[in-house]
Amino acid sequence: MDFFKSPLEKSKVAIVSPKDSFSVMGIKKKLQEAGIEGIHVGPSVFQLDEAVEETDPIIYYLDDDIYTIRGADFLNELKNLCLEQQRLVILVGEQAEYETALETIPKSAIVDWFSRPVDMDALLATVQRALNGEIAPAKRHHILIIDDDVTYLRMIHEWMKERYQITMLDSGGKAIHWLMDNSGIDLILLDYEMPSMDGPTVFRMLKEDAATRNIPVMFLTGKNDRDLVVKAVDMRPEDYILKSVSKKELMDKMEDFFKRHRETTAIFDES
Repeated sequence: MDFFKSPLEKSKVAIVSPKDSFSVMGIKKKLQEAGIEGIHVGPSVFQLDEAVEETDPIIYYLDDDIYTIRGADFLNELKNLCLEQQRLVILVGEQAEYETALETIPKSAIVDWFSRPVDMDALLATVQRALNGEIAPAKRHHILIIDDDVTYLRMIHEWMKERYQITMLDSGGKAIHWLMDNSGIDLILLDYEMPSMDGPTVFRMLKEDAATRNIPVMFLTGKNDRDLVVKAVDMRPEDYILKSVSKKELMDKMEDFFKRHRETTAIFDES
């Protein structure tokens, strides 16, 4: 994404809200004082596309509208924009509204969240960081899942396919060979207990190869066994996940990981 603006081109920010309320006008005024044009648009992807460029940040002012059919539809559209166009989104709203938005929009796609009443200085600072290219946009991450349990693979694929690009392989050997010819994997979910070539063996092989050693790995395990967990953690994966976790728990782990990874990458790029 190219955040460069010419000296004559004013920076723009879309402020999404069903109505141009007093609070929205206050945000526009704060942005204007900093030389940024805040453009109010309704909850419509068409209006967004008409008002601002793909590189311009979006402030979504949440209210009761998100509990309506129109609001739910826009959340889905916004989710797709975040993942397909790598849009930067800042949310403003109450805790319950924020949590409702998170049910659809990936946490890793959200730059920040501000509760009401809004700390205008903090909001402006975040907008400026986004405009200056200091915040890495979200993307549709590619996850490789390695597990010999085909039923579990199918289930986890259904859970994750809308937010992530998923590749599934049912053995460690297949995964090692596949990775020789394929790159761009952002995370590996690796079954700890597999026949023939178990998770620890695959993990060691990945870390010994220069082409794969930097790919983050999380272990999957069907056993809530203390000794097994200790052994898994001792190998220093990114995390370990019990297969018994719910869809929400799993998705939260994925989103928390990618949000941390994005923030770490942004800090590294600045240094």
